[in-house]
Amino acid sequence: MEDQDILKDMALFNPWWSGPSPEPEKGLIQREVFHKLLDALDYNRVLALVGPRRVGKTTAMKQLIRHLLDTVEPARILYFSMDVVKREDRIIRRIFDLYFRNILKQVPGEGDKVYILLDEVQKIKDWGDEVKSLHDRDYPVKFIVTGSSAMNIMMGSGESLVGRIDILRVFPFSFREFLKYVAIETHGLQAFDLSYPADAEKIKLLFDKYALTGGYPELYPIAGQERIKDYIKTVLDLTFYRDIINLFEVKRPDVLEGMFYSFVRESGNIINYHTLTNNLNTKYETVKTYIEYLTSSFFISRSYLYSKSTLKSFRKNPKIYAGDNAFFYLIGAKEGLMMETAVYNHLKHLGFELFYWQNKARLEVDILLQTSFGLLPIEVKYGKKVSKSDLKGLLACMNELGFGVGIIVTSKRMGQEDIGGKQVHYIPAWIFLMCDQFSV
Repeated sequence: MEDQDILKDMALFNPWWSGPSPEPEKGLIQREVFHKLLDALDYNRVLALVGPRRVGKTTAMKQLIRHLLDTVEPARILYFSMDVVKREDRIIRRIFDLYFRNILKQVPGEGDKVYILLDEVQKIKDWGDEVKSLHDRDYPVKFIVTGSSAMNIMMGSGESLVGRIDILRVFPFSFREFLKYVAIETHGLQAFDLSYPADAEKIKLLFDKYALTGGYPELYPIAGQERIKDYIKTVLDLTFYRDIINLFEVKRPDVLEGMFYSFVRESGNIINYHTLTNNLNTKYETVKTYIEYLTSSFFISRSYLYSKSTLKSFRKNPKIYAGDNAFFYLIGAKEGLMMETAVYNHLKHLGFELFYWQNKARLEVDILLQTSFGLLPIEVKYGKKVSKSDLKGLLACMNELGFGVGIIVTSKRMGQEDIGGKQVHYIPAWIFLMCDQFSV
């Protein structure tokens, strides 16, 4: 890539250098992750925003730029998308040098702090070494990068940025963010101190849409199942071929794609590696490796069996969840599993450590949530009614592990029931997905 081409792209990417600050685009909201992004600005570390394609990493960067422009000289903010460059050696260093020499017209280290934002940086081989070499010079420069694969970002940073990089995960929209998108302001709820929110009936209808559409904001204005499917398939293809197959040694892309569709269809179920290996006619190690690729690209998530022994927990077969409910447009799943997936992803995106529970009698609990006061068992029962048999796993878990409180996530039922000295809280899913506090 020629120097003049890089400079032309700089001018296109940074219109605030030559004109007024860009106005926020219509329909954009300030994500919950934005405040974490602001908090990380003052630390002398590289900041990486990692998350799936099309969930708002670039938008968060642009919102940060608009915030910085209130106090920072426009020329001291550089945004550059690595999607336009080829795989060239030392490309980040060339961008850095051209920026200081031609835009700031000063040597690095002079003047006030500079903010350099590099989008989709995982495309650049050994990008971590390049950023480290600049970061370690102690210039007043804050590097912020994005990537659509956690594995790509961590492998790219390698040992070079250990102790120098903070990872901030950007997930698809939460239900609260979806409500904010449609101009309904909500606040976090305490799971054990609930009352019906205002606009409850409207929120229920919006929840039905969110449970089907998931957290990809570009889907919300789209009408028609086929158009939605086409959009999701485009996102998948971009990630499969740009972020996985092109960057890793994927010899069986058909197996990779087959595994993904299988996991979506069985989302919320325990998988057996050996059965999967036989069904896909491939090697055990291939299955294990491809699961890592799908996990790091946010297509799926794993929940392990709860055990006091960490080693034993990881030896057991995990549950696999689809990364977002939008994927159910491509291949269907049972309604109960779709709702369990939404509940699991809600809790995971809040940052909780999650497990599932199973005893020798094969009784199960969908989710064990690690809270500040201990483990909290959560079971998703989305049928019309919750029967006594639906409580067997939850009560067995509470008795065997000594828990006094548990949650049943329902379709409608709300309230509390004392059973043998145990408190069972019934919370409708549409309210549960607005909860972010789980302290008894």
